[in-house]
Order: sequence, then C-alpha cells, then structure tokens
Amino acid sequence: MLQLWFVANTVLWPLTIMLGTFHLGLNVVVLILVGAVWLGMKRRVAVISIVVTAAFFAYLVFSSLTAVTGPCTDVFSKLMITGPILMFLILIGTEIGRNSQSYDWIKLQKTAVWCLLLAFFAFFVEMALPSHFPLQGTYRAIGEYSGLFSEPSLVAFSLFPCIAVLLVAEDRKTRRSGMLAVLGLLVFSKSSTLLAFIVVWILYRLFIHGRIRQAGLLILGFASLIALASVINYDALIAPTVDRTVGIFASNETDNLSSLVYVQGWQDGWANLVRTHGLGLGFNMMGCHPLPDVPIRAVLALEGLEDLNATDGSFLFGKVVSEAGIFGIMFYLAVIWWWVRLEKKIRVTEDTTRRFIASTQAALIFCFVATSFIRSAGYFGGGMLLWIVAISGASKPQRELSSNLKEQPEVSSNIGHESTGTAECA
Repeated sequence: MLQLWFVANTVLWPLTIMLGTFHLGLNVVVLILVGAVWLGMKRRVAVISIVVTAAFFAYLVFSSLTAVTGPCTDVFSKLMITGPILMFLILIGTEIGRNSQSYDWIKLQKTAVWCLLLAFFAFFVEMALPSHFPLQGTYRAIGEYSGLFSEPSLVAFSLFPCIAVLLVAEDRKTRRSGMLAVLGLLVFSKSSTLLAFIVVWILYRLFIHGRIRQAGLLILGFASLIALASVINYDALIAPTVDRTVGIFASNETDNLSSLVYVQGWQDGWANLVRTHGLGLGFNMMGCHPLPDVPIRAVLALEGLEDLNATDGSFLFGKVVSEAGIFGIMFYLAVIWWWVRLEKKIRVTEDTTRRFIASTQAALIFCFVATSFIRSAGYFGGGMLLWIVAISGASKPQRELSSNLKEQPEVSSNIGHESTGTAECA
C-alpha cells in the first residue's frame, strides 16, 4: 500500500474526474477505493489512527461553525464534501504509515525511479504528439514540457519527492540517479519552482545534515548549468526566473503573473486572518465571495484575473492560514518542530537501515514543508498526503523500523553497499 500511496500522490493526482461541480484527483478515487478494501481486509485499526482521525473530525466540526458564521458561505458545500474525503484519507494514510515495514520504505527507491521514468516518457509523448496536450502549449513554445501535468511548476513539486527519496540513499548509484533526474527536469521542464526547490534542498542538506562536499558539488553543478543557460539564451532560460524572483520583492513594480499570484497568497492569508478574527474561513473555503480586498487582486482585476488562484493561494501555507487561522499557523509550527526533532535523531542513528528509512521519511516531510511555502495545489495535490504516511511511519518506535528485514534480504541487500559514509550523502 505504501508504494501505491506514493505513486498516486506523485503522478496520478493531476488526472481528475468530476464530482458534481468539483474536480477530484484520480489519486483520491484510487486511494479511497483500494484503501477501503485494504482496511476491510485488515479488520483492525490502530488506536493512534482513530485518535488522529477523531482530532481532524473535531476540527471539521469547529471549521463548519466558523464557516457558517464567517464572512462568506457560498462554497460551504465544498467543505461538506471534501472534509469527509480528507478525513478518510487521513485514516488510511496513518494506517499505511503505521503498518509499513522497513522493506516497504526501502522499495520506495525503485518506485521513485519508475514514477520518474513515467513522467519523462510523458514528456517525450508530448514532444511527439503536441496536439494531445493543448493546455501546455504556452510552456511548450519556450521549450518547457509538462507531460502528465498542466504546467512545469506542478512537475517540480509533484516529482521532487521522487528525487528526494533517491538523493538520501546510502549508495552512490541511487544518489546519481537522483542527480540525473534533477538534470533531466532542468533540461525538459525547467521552472522557477524547480529552481527554488533545488536551492532549498541544497541549503537543507548543507545546514541540517552538514553534507558540505555533496552540497558543494550540487552548487557547482547548479551554477555551471545557470552559466551555460545564460550563454545559450539568457532571455528565454534565465530572465523569467529572475523576473519572478525580483517581482516577489517588488510586486508594485512588476507585471510577472507568477510573482503577483504568489504575493497575493500572502496578502489573502493576512486579510482572511484579520477579517475572521484569527479563526479562518473554514476548511477548503478559500475563494468564497467576497474575496479579500487586497492590493494585488486589484492589479490582477485590471486583466480580468481577480479569481486567479483564489481557492489555493498558490501555496498551501497561505491556504491553511486563510482557512484555519491561528490554528493553521500553530499546525505548521508543530510540523516544523517535530521535523527538527526527527533530524536530530537521524544524526545519532548508527544503524544504516534505520538511518536510511528515517532519512526517507524526513525527506518527504521536507517536501511537504517546502511545497507549503513555494508552490502547491491544495490538500489533495500530494504533498500533504505524503506527509501523513511519512510522519505516521516515523512515529513508530525505532525497534519496529527494522522488523521483518530478515524476511526480505533481497530487498535490503543494497543498503549500505557502495556507501561512502554519511559525509557524502546528498
């Protein structure tokens, strides 16, 4: 189930079906159906899974009360439909994390490779049959391919968990596969979001894990690619990213749409926090009318784009703050605090297998935190759902992490082979 959960939340979620007036990701449909059967076959649920699900149910009840007494209720039906769906996924995800054994986490390496191969295959299909990918035409015109996804930024935050799983591997060959995947995305689907992820990942590995040599190699390779791209075509390859970055800090002077939408997410979060007295609009209520009267929305309205990214804030932290208020801020503080504690445990873990598994879980948590502040697509876009299984699995007592390894020697045989020690982990 862990493998299916990973695949569904990296490459399946962009494929959607209609549920009334709402778009529902294929990942949600698959995981609910398969998850229900899986839970039925298990016939037992851990107490912690029930507690976590009950806590989210309590939040939904509170959220419903704040929504009906809030400034707008025109999308209340969205809360009533999507809230129970996420609650059931939380139950399934928590159970998957608790029940996944060491070899399940180890097999994520191969699963990540297959997900990346599928995504790259879709890039080539898009090249060969562009008419079948009409939504990506604007990006394709500048040499950026999206394949399964509607735009390059979605490629970046959807596939980066696959890359992260490979980059934390204990053996060089797997880490090189992760580096090759990064290079491939820079060539076929470069976006400002991808560049931001690479920079944040380098800083994460450098300052949290002290991987000075590997971080240095990543910086050198990254800088070389930027220099090469500048020589080839600065205006097409580098200028858009520079414009977006500058536009975020000078939003009153830019016409870069991505920058304006990103700043709007922050402004919406603050405006919704103030107008709901810190309680939030209610779960999945962002985008209800009247929309917050913020400066960037007035700029976008001049182009008829006042509703652009109004429902997701462009990044998850802004959406959570808008909908959960101060409780959303407290949630992220708790997530980051727990993540830091896990990283400290990894530093003192001597067992190679345990260290790899915990590093994989920490990498998925990193991806959730990073997507929350850089670019994401809401609660069902993959990042949060991957975080649920990661934090659930990492919460298990350490003695359980390496259980059943003796039953799966062929799966774990590569762990530690060709390892250069923790000093060279990417």
